Amino acid sequence: MRNILPAVYFAVVLLLLPFVAWSQESDTRLKVTLINEEAQQGSPDTSLLLKEALPVLWDRIVPKGQRHSAEALRADSRMVARIVPGREETVVEFHGERVFEMLRKAQIGAIVTPPRFHLLISVRNNAGQEMVQTGILLEEEAARLAPGHGIELTDNGAGLVLAWRWLDSLHAELTVRGQSRLSEFIETREITDADSLPVLQSWLQEVLFKARDAYAYDTAVFSNAATEGGPIQASDGFAIELAVQRSSSLLEQVALEESLAHDPRVRQVLQLSLSRDAQRYKVQLEGGDTSWLGEWFARRGFRMERLADGSWVAH
Repeated sequence: MRNILPAVYFAVVLLLLPFVAWSQESDTRLKVTLINEEAQQGSPDTSLLLKEALPVLWDRIVPKGQRHSAEALRADSRMVARIVPGREETVVEFHGERVFEMLRKAQIGAIVTPPRFHLLISVRNNAGQEMVQTGILLEEEAARLAPGHGIELTDNGAGLVLAWRWLDSLHAELTVRGQSRLSEFIETREITDADSLPVLQSWLQEVLFKARDAYAYDTAVFSNAATEGGPIQASDGFAIELAVQRSSSLLEQVALEESLAHDPRVRQVLQLSLSRDAQRYKVQLEGGDTSWLGEWFARRGFRMERLADGSWVAH
């Protein structure tokens, strides 16, 4: 299973800025609908609406492990793109660029683009027979959870297969596999509850959050590896160090990484360090050929250079 960073399931991006504009316009996670508890009178209170809407937004775009850090951020009205009041509900639409920039400055990870999964669920009893009704109920629970937590369930998404199998009357085994960024694994749990469905639903939620959070774009420095410069020879393929020296927003960085990671000649893109003006990556290639890199970056408005130490710079 290939591992790409950051990974989402859009077509290869050829033009950077148009992709960024399209990405933000179509990102429904940035639109938070609040139910009006009483009739609105006068102009909406932006600060109050922001306070109510932010926790909903953080639930969608911030990894669970950093959710508390996001809660501590100051509510800044500049993050709001517009407010659409209505009789029964009010829509707060956030400015994605400013939201992700705030998270970046606070070094809080962000799920910049919504992960899209083709979810397949299977549940079998200890005799190997399919438990159809339980599987349906778990699928319904996934469909209920997904929108509120920034997950898209679609047939066009990356395959995410969750297969439960009862080993006996108390122990259930879950096998997770597929093409998402979540590593494949198998785990067994003891379930003593008379009604096992709520336990399986909670288990399902944990896995969905793990799969979603695997797409978080960590704005902190991930690693000090490759500080010596030059090409990095990975144990399972050829890799180079790449520096992109251009001032760009987080969304622009993500779009460029997506385009590079989806190229069939690239096996993996790993972040080494990030800032607004420069980004460093370890790029693992399917082979040792790097002759195509210059033309690839030139099509996107970059000039590519190979330094004396063997590393690459695009600016």
